[in-house]
Amino acid sequence: MPRKMPDSSYQALSDDQNVTASEIRVERSAPDRNRDPESDVTEARKKIAMMQRGGIRPEFIILAIVFIVLPLFGYIFYRNILYQIDQFFGAFNSHPCTFSSRDPISGETSEWDLTGLSRTADQCPSGTKCRDYAVAREDEVFFLNVCRHTMQKPQPCRELLGDSGVKPAIGYQTADGVCYRMGQLAGPQWGLLDRRHPEMGLKLTYTGGSKCDGDTDRSTEFRFECDPDAGVGMPKEVFGDCEFVVRWRTAYACPMQQSTILLFLFWGPLLFGLYLVAGFVYNVAVLKLIPDVEAVPHIELIRTAGTYLVALASLAWERAVALAPGLQDAWEAVAARIPFRLRGGSDTFFPVRSQRNW
Repeated sequence: MPRKMPDSSYQALSDDQNVTASEIRVERSAPDRNRDPESDVTEARKKIAMMQRGGIRPEFIILAIVFIVLPLFGYIFYRNILYQIDQFFGAFNSHPCTFSSRDPISGETSEWDLTGLSRTADQCPSGTKCRDYAVAREDEVFFLNVCRHTMQKPQPCRELLGDSGVKPAIGYQTADGVCYRMGQLAGPQWGLLDRRHPEMGLKLTYTGGSKCDGDTDRSTEFRFECDPDAGVGMPKEVFGDCEFVVRWRTAYACPMQQSTILLFLFWGPLLFGLYLVAGFVYNVAVLKLIPDVEAVPHIELIRTAGTYLVALASLAWERAVALAPGLQDAWEAVAARIPFRLRGGSDTFFPVRSQRNW
């Protein structure tokens, strides 16, 4: 016969056959004072039995919070994780245009997202032709893109090498009879312009371009300088011959601050959730406990925390209704459209008016 797990949180009232009407505090308006007290006891017992059969138990509320918080805050690390995966498998036509840096002293993490600087075909209005960034320097023209290959192969390159002979690149150095690739998309290297002052901006370096002087590959370092009023901005200057430096003032180079509390809200529930899963497996596999909710580590503590949470939610609702009575009518309109069992088999959190005096 399977073990029946005791549940002190719910059975105290329902199993007590000696409960009397005097033990239940009931607030009644004047018309209700003539009601039979025993009916209150019966209604209370029905209420508790219903919560046991179909209600949301307090421990389930805590467990749901733990496992729902993870996806809610997972987006914080999504772009960084995606970037690391992309770094591992290599890049093809583009790579995630994000970067983060943590201050070892303050613990604050700064993030950048330069996706808005990449030029793609979907950004172009219908019927128009998108162009890459272009910077002129004397008799040379540089065609550039950020975090992606250039959208077009420059005309001088196609005339010199043919369309099939022009390999993809993040930029091209062109002149009369000249076409050089300025770097490959794979293996981008991120960094700060000044490690002591992340707010100044960041740099992004590409290597593996066309040979320069027979031995050195051409490379390109984008230096994105923070200017909150610059918007997207434009690459203004290109320096160097083999190791190019592109200067670019843009608002996208200004970091987005990430509070350490968000990091805790991600890693805290994650580690706690892993602990609960590992503890459950251990209790069932090693200690031979029945695989139910009682095998979850510290279930009594979790249940107590859930009970307090329910009480606080109910108290907050009562205070809110006292300040804004219209909330009760709004909730009743919503609750009337929700099946009773989907509300947890009860109206514990936000009771409808007809059941407020049980």
